[in-house]
Parts: sequence; C-alpha cells; structure tokens
Amino acid sequence: MSSDWRLSVGEVIRRPSFQSAEVVAGSKGLSRSIRWVHILESAETGKFLNGGELILSTGMGFGEAKEKRLAYLSELISRKAVGLCVELGTYIPHIPSDMLEMADHHHFPLIVFHEPVRFVDITLDLHEHLINRQLQALRDLEAYSRGLQQLSLQAKGIPKLLQYFQTAVQTQIFLYTPDAAPTFVPPVTQTVQTELVDIMRTHFSAELSADASTQFLRLNEKKQIVYQPVVAMGHLLAYMGMVLYERKADEYLLLTLDNTVQATAQILMRKMFVEEQALAMENRLFDDLIAQRPLSEDQIRAMLGISGTGRAPIYHTIMMSFELAVTQTEAHPPHDLTAIFRSILTRLGFRPFIRCIGNCFYFLLIEKKPGTNHRQLLNRAMTEMKRIFLKVMGADMQIWFGVGRAGKRLSDAGRHLAEAEQALSFRHESNSPYFSELGLFRLLFYIPHEPVLNTFITDYLGPLISHDGEHGSALVHTLRVYLDSNLSKQEAAEKLFIHRQTLYHRLEKIAECLGEDYVSPDRRICLEIALRALHLVHQDHVEYEFRTK
Repeated sequence: MSSDWRLSVGEVIRRPSFQSAEVVAGSKGLSRSIRWVHILESAETGKFLNGGELILSTGMGFGEAKEKRLAYLSELISRKAVGLCVELGTYIPHIPSDMLEMADHHHFPLIVFHEPVRFVDITLDLHEHLINRQLQALRDLEAYSRGLQQLSLQAKGIPKLLQYFQTAVQTQIFLYTPDAAPTFVPPVTQTVQTELVDIMRTHFSAELSADASTQFLRLNEKKQIVYQPVVAMGHLLAYMGMVLYERKADEYLLLTLDNTVQATAQILMRKMFVEEQALAMENRLFDDLIAQRPLSEDQIRAMLGISGTGRAPIYHTIMMSFELAVTQTEAHPPHDLTAIFRSILTRLGFRPFIRCIGNCFYFLLIEKKPGTNHRQLLNRAMTEMKRIFLKVMGADMQIWFGVGRAGKRLSDAGRHLAEAEQALSFRHESNSPYFSELGLFRLLFYIPHEPVLNTFITDYLGPLISHDGEHGSALVHTLRVYLDSNLSKQEAAEKLFIHRQTLYHRLEKIAECLGEDYVSPDRRICLEIALRALHLVHQDHVEYEFRTK
C-alpha cells in the first residue's frame, strides 16, 4: 500500500509532455504536491485559486511589463500555487531576472517551455494521472480498513493493529494512554522515549476537550506530531498519533489515522466490557453489602483480591441515582457505562468496584495513595461521571449522588454504603451529597423505620396529619415552611404564596392541634426532626397509618 497518491512538481517535469521544459528557478520547491492544473494569464483571476495548483501560462497577461509580471508572480505565491509553467514565445521570450529572484526566494518552481506545447494535452494528462492516483488511494484505504476489521477480531489486537498502522504510514507511531505507559512502533531509545513522553504529558490532556478532531503539535521546523484522541461514548481512552519528519500530513495519512483510531476505540471498549464480565465476584459482594449481610474483613479482602493481612487502605462509598425513560434504556442500557466510570475513577487514583442495579450505581472506591485530597477527587469523579452520563443518556435527566463517610475497615463497608444511601435520601434537605454534612439528619440513619419513626411522627405530627386528611388542608406543609423560615411570618407567607392573614389563620389551627408552645426550643427541634422523618418515609414509599389520640 502506498500513500504516494499526489504528483509532485518534480515528478511532473519528468513526464513526456514536459520534454522541452526546464526548471529555471525555485528548484528547492520541486517536492510540492499538485492538487490540480490551471491555466491563468493575469493576476486579476488569481482569486479563483484554492491552493495547490500548477499554473500554465503563455505570458499574455503580463508580458515583459515589470509591474505586471511581478504582481502576477506574487499573486500566485500568495494564493499558495505550487509552481508556474511559462511557454516562451511572442508574449515573453525569456524570464527576466526579477522573476527568477522572486521564485528562488520563495522556493517557487518556475518552469519554461522552450518549444510550443498544447496546454490541453498537459492538463488532460496530469488530471487523468491525479484522478487515477486518488482512486487507487481510495482502494488502498478500503483495503486498509478491511485489514483493521480483521485485526480487531483477533487476540492481542492492539499490538498487531499498531504494527499494521506503522507499515501503512511508514513513520514513527505511538499510542499514549494517560494512566498507562505509552507504546511506540517501531521501538525508540530510552532517551527519545523520555523526551516524547514528557511532551505528551505536557500537551495531552487526561480529559476530553471540546475539540476531539485531529491535532497538530509542531516540535521544530522539520518535525511535528499529528495525533487524534481515541474516544468511546464521550470518554477519552487514549491518544494515537504519528511523528512526521520533513513530511506533511496529507489526506491519506489523516484518513489512515482516523480509521485506525476508530478501530482502536472498538478494541479498547470491547476489552473493557470483557473485564466487566469477569467481575461477577464483585457483584456478589455488592449484593451482600447492600443487603448489609455480615462479612468478615478476610472475606471481603478475598472477594476484592486484596492480598496481605495489614491494615486496609482508606475507602469511600458513593451511591448514584438517576431517572430513565423506557426509550433511553433500550438505546443505551445504563450498565454499559460501568466500564467508562471505572476508567474515570482509576485515572483519579482509586481502585474502583462498581455495581449497577436498576436506576442506581453503587461505588466502593479504595484509595491507591493515602493522604491525597480525597474530597477534591470525589467531587471531580462525580462531576465527570455526571457529564458522561448526560452526554450518553440525555441532557434532560436528573442525577443525584450520596457519599458515605470514609472507611478504614472493609467489614464496615455495608454500613458506609447505607450512609451514602441516607445522604441520597436527604438530597432535598442538604446542599451537599456527603453524609458527614447532613447535620441532625444523620441521626435518622440510626433509627429503624419500624416502629420508632412511625411512633415518633405520630406523636408529634399526628394531629396535623389527621386534620389535613379530614379537611383537605395543608397544615403540615405550612408548619414546615414556617419553621424553615425561622418563624418569619412574612417570609413564610411569600414562600407559600398566600396572604399573611391566611397564614395567621393556619398558625392558629396548628396551635390548636399541637399546643401553644409548639415553637418553644425543645418542641421545635422535635417537630423539625419529625417533619424530616415524615419526608424520608414518604420518599421510601412506606405507608404509615396515623391515629389521633
């Protein structure tokens, strides 16, 4: 397979139609590639050039007039034409020295025909040759793509794929993964590898930017890196690229890179999903933790593959809840994101264990390097997982997180996971997803729903609940807003969208049901807790019977 689908100026002058041609200036630009051939006689029509054209001219438009010929040549150079072929004759018998100097200065090939030629024959010949080469390049790319498909189905697909890619482009190629050692084909010396890795770490982000197209990084005047992110489901997996020396990145190289990147993304995603299939043991562990079945430290270590008997590292528990429409689950099952989430969390320095059940993800994250700012890392993890989830599942979805306290004993992981669930339950009461920041609502975590909460709610709110049920009033809601407004009647009325006189009437009814001292400090604390407990019970869809004593 060859990437040599373009004609260079140097190749053109060796064709039969250029037998009487001579390069008189700009010989250093003979390696320029020709995109098309165009006949152009005056500088005024130069605006129609797109760049890459080889220009044919008889000199009729500029002749021997100095200003016209220099303006003409300058226009061709500025429009990025690749060369000028002039037929010497009536209009311009020879090329003046000022044109030769300008062409040499810009390395712009200037070619003369010493004998009359048919421009139509030259354009026909070169255009036919260009088209044939382009068609052959398309056939080569198609064959290359078929080879990629075959390699993607084989074991050890990535190494073979990289070798296949390098053979096609005949230059240094690499695969850079932010959380793993890069791969170079062919292998490079340790000094060169260290230099390239430092460059990649500086210029390649570990997160996907808005621009996921092919990028160019110039190292010096002769060397540049051309690279493209390997992306799957909106998540950055790696970077693949080429190091070009005294070579431009033409369409063939860019298309070959793009095809290889797509095949690599498929292989990496399949590898990640295969790894997910091997995590059945972890899933059973999560089922036990969620059900809070008693497990010893040794049992959990064995199930997680943690060797040794020393102190377990610090770990964190997260619960992520979301809402899905039926059409969304059919398009992209949420558990498909598990591999992506695992990659994100690993990159942030955790050893992640993940379980997706229904509309919830459960996370057990073990710190690889104790002493890091885990709060900052957890916030980054939740932000990135939310971004990926919304990108894949839909931007209008609702997502909530709950985070348990940091754990030190794996045997307590079930309790910390329950703390994360508790923090998630009180997401409307707290601006923070962290259980440690729930304040007095943490106390409800240690009180079983039956029968203590039922009795507590009935004792303090039962009369109001009964009144609301019998008369269709909203005394419970009014009381909560009034207490949340720190007993400010004006603020409470505004939040309830009622007149202050209406609020006064409701407060009188509340006092009749609960007693005049319901706003005393001790009673108020109990009522605050009862109102939150009632909200928690309703969130869990537990039905309670309330009776008025």
